Amino acid sequence: MYRIFLVEDDGVIAGAVQRHLESWGYQVAAAQQFDRILEEFQSFDPHLVLLDISLPFFNGYHWCQEIRKRSQVPILFLTSASDSVNVVMAMQMGGDDLLAKPFDLSVLSAKVQAMLRRAYDFAPPPDVLSCGSAALNLSDGTVSIHGQRVELTKTNGSFFSSCWSERAALSAGTL
Repeated sequence: MYRIFLVEDDGVIAGAVQRHLESWGYQVAAAQQFDRILEEFQSFDPHLVLLDISLPFFNGYHWCQEIRKRSQVPILFLTSASDSVNVVMAMQMGGDDLLAKPFDLSVLSAKVQAMLRRAYDFAPPPDVLSCGSAALNLSDGTVSIHGQRVELTKTNGSFFSSCWSERAALSAGTL
């Protein structure tokens, strides 16, 4: 199931978008603390980000740049600031597309599906190895168990990677 991180400060819009995308089978997390977007992003580890431009504390351009320092996850801006200057700025700051408010939810889901298809269906398999409720992300050196992410040292990362390739070494009791 694809995870989508929604950064929208208008509760009505955020609720409608979240319900609509969840009805399509996506797992959606809406940002709760607009001064901690990066922490929420890293904790949720989404496959796609929906990002408003006008936000409390820092604007969407700022958060897009911060996310881009850490990830190549697709970013779709949702904004009422849809003049050509903002469209160009959104793309230059690292966004992949922009959808102007107000928008039809069917257009949103079509764009989401297209972005996910381009980013993941045709891409080589990610460097994530899974076993039960645990996942080892080789590219960022983290392990996730029951939703909790832990950064590994290089030594621990190598050890886990070796064990993972010999799945017999892993069981619910060994992690």
